[in-house]
Amino acid sequence: MEQIDYEPLLPKTPPVDLVQWALEQEAFQQEYLIYKAGRVYEPLEDRTRPAVEVVCTHCGKTFYAEKVDAGGCSACYAPAPFGWYHQEMSESVISGSLTMCPVCRCEVKVVHVGSIPRGIEEGAWITTMSRLPVEGHKDRFVLTEWLVKRWIEKSGESRYTTDPYSAWVVEEKKVVRLMGYLRTMGGSISVFHKWAQRKTFNDVYGTVSICYPWDKSILEGTTAENCKLDLYQEAGGKRLVSYLALWRKRPTVENLLVQGCGRFLAELIDHEKGGGTDHGGIPKLPDVNWKEKRPAQMLGLNKEEFRYMRQMRWNVEDLERYRLVKKSGLPVRLPEDMELLRNKPAYEINRILEEGPPQDFWRILRYLKKQKQHWSTLQDYWHMAHRLHRDLNDSLVRWPRNLHAAHDQVMEEQQARVNAELNAMFLERAAELEPLSFELDGLLIRPCQTEAELIREGKDLHHCVATYAKRHAEGKTAILFIRQIAEPDKPFFTLEFDEKAKKVRQNRGLRNCDRTPEVKAFEKAWLSFVRRAKPKERIRIA
Repeated sequence: MEQIDYEPLLPKTPPVDLVQWALEQEAFQQEYLIYKAGRVYEPLEDRTRPAVEVVCTHCGKTFYAEKVDAGGCSACYAPAPFGWYHQEMSESVISGSLTMCPVCRCEVKVVHVGSIPRGIEEGAWITTMSRLPVEGHKDRFVLTEWLVKRWIEKSGESRYTTDPYSAWVVEEKKVVRLMGYLRTMGGSISVFHKWAQRKTFNDVYGTVSICYPWDKSILEGTTAENCKLDLYQEAGGKRLVSYLALWRKRPTVENLLVQGCGRFLAELIDHEKGGGTDHGGIPKLPDVNWKEKRPAQMLGLNKEEFRYMRQMRWNVEDLERYRLVKKSGLPVRLPEDMELLRNKPAYEINRILEEGPPQDFWRILRYLKKQKQHWSTLQDYWHMAHRLHRDLNDSLVRWPRNLHAAHDQVMEEQQARVNAELNAMFLERAAELEPLSFELDGLLIRPCQTEAELIREGKDLHHCVATYAKRHAEGKTAILFIRQIAEPDKPFFTLEFDEKAKKVRQNRGLRNCDRTPEVKAFEKAWLSFVRRAKPKERIRIA
């Protein structure tokens, strides 16, 4: 069927005074105090003096205030070179400050006239519903979005304009979009005051900001007669066009609304189209089985489950939680078990089902709720207790009265064991590197003995040698300390040595400073000693 051209059929102006209605709904909530430099006459002195002229966009009153400087430095300059002193608030304000108009007591934003070279522009998007008679066809249901703009001049006066922005015409098989604006490559929007029916466009429906009141009787005899859009909106749904497009493709979606699942349906649509994942198109709603017509079966529930769902006002994540447990084959008692499931997010419930013992699932949930802990904490505790050869068959060990304290205790024991093993490796490594010890001209070099010594070295010299502990202990690198013979226990320089290449990787002192001339000379002599002497000779010389 040939596509109808709706451009000449749509109204160019809204059916009601949207400006007045927008003002009544407080669509434009921000008011301003616009100020600029001026002068005020002093009759006693018969002269004028510098002042600041301020006008309020809410009450339209003009007053004068004392001028104050608003300086700054580098990137911290104030938005304007000066501000003014607010007598009632006993404070100085500059461009960008939030304060109160001393005349009408309205909350306002302070703006210097130089910051608004073209004035201030604000917009409110208002959606209206109407029907479009088309000769030879059923009346089309139309959603029309109007852009009501407020233009605030530098003088503080406001003027308003209303332009067509977007329109959506519901046909028998699809929804047709018309646009009253053009988005440029730079991202700005240009309104061209007329409708354009485009063949290609970004099919992102978005949300309704402000909707003008409408009566559901307007749907009667139109292409959207049975869509139940009024029920969707009453349930808090804001994506009206997304819903209409979905209904046009999946008419059975109205069954969910009729059975009191409007809030759930609105959340499903928001879940798919919100959060930065909306790439356009009709909502798919994979959680709904579109082959079914009855609401319970559409959601994969039986009558009893569906009754509990409506009674307990399940949300999208509640349904996901329930489905995860039901799919695992575990029995679920409604409604008490559902209250327990709600204490954990769906992803954590999924982890417990995958990683935990199936027979302990409900006990785990009850235990974590009582302990106010996460599954990862309990799982981590079990793993560490197993490595420490604790008897997890003992109920008091497996389910400690204080999980947090028990977790910290086994973590400390495990760390102590790791430290003991690491220190043993350090001592063994120190024995291997002992032949590299050397003394000359008041300096000495020796290998690191323990992890604690390595940590102290990094702390005293303010560098990161402590992070090399494991690599040094495993023989992947060699850390040696350069000391003054007069102070053998005081950190001086830290050297990293490549044993295979017999070269120094780095040698750093306090705060990673470079070597001094004496340390350079000592390092050179030490390298000559290391490269010249054979292993047995190095041991004998040492």
